[in-house]
Amino acid sequence: MIHVAVLAGGQSRRMGRDKALLQLGNQTLIERVLAAAHPLGYPLVIIGNPVTYAHLGLPVHPDLRPGLGPLGGLYTALSTTAAPVLLLACDLPFLTPEFLRHLVNQRGSHQAVVPHATTGLQPLCALYEPSCLAAVEAAIQAGQFGMRDLLSNLSLDLVREKDWRPYDERGMLFANLNSPQEYERAQAALLKSGIHHAQHQQ
Repeated sequence: MIHVAVLAGGQSRRMGRDKALLQLGNQTLIERVLAAAHPLGYPLVIIGNPVTYAHLGLPVHPDLRPGLGPLGGLYTALSTTAAPVLLLACDLPFLTPEFLRHLVNQRGSHQAVVPHATTGLQPLCALYEPSCLAAVEAAIQAGQFGMRDLLSNLSLDLVREKDWRPYDERGMLFANLNSPQEYERAQAALLKSGIHHAQHQQ
């Protein structure tokens, strides 16, 4: 069975604080990502500090190979679940269950299913098969820790913009929040969509 692994072990250097626990609306960023994934019905795990995220009531796995960034998180997820992994960054607050379901439904004979956006491939919102583990281990051995470098060594099924665009209500599906400025933009977008929703309700 597919497992959903949410990466929450980043340094958050540009944000200046743990971005997974930043509040956006009435939820933290990581809670928003978990809420998007929950309706899929797959087991949820968090890759991060077990003490920090114990309050979420989910299995939390610390990095087996600390300090390697998202690649280390994927290594931990694939190693601990021994299953296909839907890997999600903790700072993608505008993901929706409908999009994630569409992504998973593309699963076939490829090693990974990866969305392709105007900014390029989205390796931190992608489905990885267990067969990826060998390539991840080889990348770690070679000291090549970039996720997009890893993708160049995998067989990919790309989810093109025309396929994921219908799920992108705010135009921010892959907006990850790395800086205070990006966080402020996300707050503004949430407020705007809330007002829009309220107007429709009247």
